[in-house]
Amino acid sequence: MNKLFQRSKVAASLIPLSLLLTFSGGVVAESKLELELSADLKGKQVFEHYGLDENIPKLAMSSLIQGEHLVEHATRKVIIGDEVRESSVFLVKNTDTKGNIDLRIKYNPEKLDGHENVIDEIESYTRTEYRLRNYAQSYDGSSVVATDHGDGKVSIEFNYSKYGLPQDIAYFRHLSVEVKLVDGEPITMVITNNNPFNYDKYRVDTYHQIIGFRRLDSGKLVIAKKHVEIHGKAKKKPVSLITTIEPVAIYDEDLGVNVLAHQRLETVSDPRMHEESVKLDRVFPLMGDMVRRQGIDLPLPFGISAAYRNQNMNIPFTDFVIEGVGLNDLFDPLGSIGVVNAESFTLRGDVNILPFWNVYGLVGKINVDADVDAEYTGEAGQYIRDKLNNKLPHLGDAFCNKLYALCNQGRLDVPLHLEYDLMGVGTTLSLGYREFFASVNGSYTTTRLKGTDNWGDGIITVQPMLGYQLVDYRAQLFVGAEYQGLDARMDGHVVAGDIEFDYDIGVKLNNWAYLVGFNKQIGKNYNITALYNKGETRDAITVNFGYRF
Repeated sequence: MNKLFQRSKVAASLIPLSLLLTFSGGVVAESKLELELSADLKGKQVFEHYGLDENIPKLAMSSLIQGEHLVEHATRKVIIGDEVRESSVFLVKNTDTKGNIDLRIKYNPEKLDGHENVIDEIESYTRTEYRLRNYAQSYDGSSVVATDHGDGKVSIEFNYSKYGLPQDIAYFRHLSVEVKLVDGEPITMVITNNNPFNYDKYRVDTYHQIIGFRRLDSGKLVIAKKHVEIHGKAKKKPVSLITTIEPVAIYDEDLGVNVLAHQRLETVSDPRMHEESVKLDRVFPLMGDMVRRQGIDLPLPFGISAAYRNQNMNIPFTDFVIEGVGLNDLFDPLGSIGVVNAESFTLRGDVNILPFWNVYGLVGKINVDADVDAEYTGEAGQYIRDKLNNKLPHLGDAFCNKLYALCNQGRLDVPLHLEYDLMGVGTTLSLGYREFFASVNGSYTTTRLKGTDNWGDGIITVQPMLGYQLVDYRAQLFVGAEYQGLDARMDGHVVAGDIEFDYDIGVKLNNWAYLVGFNKQIGKNYNITALYNKGETRDAITVNFGYRF
């Protein structure tokens, strides 16, 4: 795309058009309608009682549902002190016979403010509206309240649901809606904020949106005008944003062509208008739209993350074999113990194949510091003493007096420092209902001692978890367990300085440990996770920082 304008260094002017153009992205409703307006009226039934189409709440959520073929005109004004910036574009939606949607932006470069990348912001806005167009419901059914003011005037109020809100439109939980009717005809829909809220890097103090309605000759209810005024701050600078969207033409296979603004339709049809196509569909996760329409939030499909883990283990021994020679007579396994600290650094890439199924691969490094405290039995020295005493009385005793440590029980401390390469694959399955969720994560990893070419036997790790989501804070708390499939025998080859040997050691480990942790979403793309494991023979802390796109 030709850059026909310059980017502004004034941060306030970079507020996404998805925020400016109406906040018309919506939220999903709770799966059951809990409000009882009366003994017989609940949620959606309130709208039906007053003769309103069930699409009324959806119009606040996305204007794209008004027709399979649609042209809209959007303008916005950004006021920073005495400086005023204005831009206008056309949004064109077309749907083919298979239901595939094509969204395009048409514009006159002279109508774009030269200080802003307006086209990129419009693309973000239109992708949001496209994603929200087919949500089953957009409101919290338990919040619906109808008030009859007399003289044919009725107001219906409701809030957006806090469940299933995608992170990039989570601010909708702060918004309330009032639909005003006169003689059964919807006149306006007013959307205001209950509390100040943050969007991206911006602070919104007051938000006020008014949607005016009109009926086509066919009787279909459509948006006549959508007007939004936002007042807030960007980097501590006061900012006012005024946005207006008006339909130009609505094309319907059954109802025909409805031109609402003839002059603007001629303008957008001018072949000299510049045009940009908006990429809408993403391959992953498969069936993602179907799940979102049920009111379930999904993370962005792709992710990269970096993790640090520090694990301490106390390892009881059951058998010692070095270079094929059994040493249990010389070193008592039951009286020996190994203290191991392992630090790992890993990089992971993942993708959500299905809404409930994630797969990933990882690579990393492990640094191991081990301290083997072995109990020496003295059997070797006793054997030598007996042999010498048989040759010459008291010769063996004299030998042991000189080499006391060899002939008597004692402890031998063997420190080791080992470095490994690591690689592995894994998968996560998860499901949830409202604030609650369950998941199981499994991985298979293998290691290679630094300086060698052979990869060791793999280790299976499984983490089943149950969790609770703090919806207002975009955070999750969870508890569960962790299984590490460590073998009852540990074998390998050690190279430590001038020492080199094969080992085969029997160990007694508890493979299960308890697990607690939390995850916090930071904005739309970032998240941080912390885990703590505690078991009979190990404990560990894991910290993960991720980016999703």
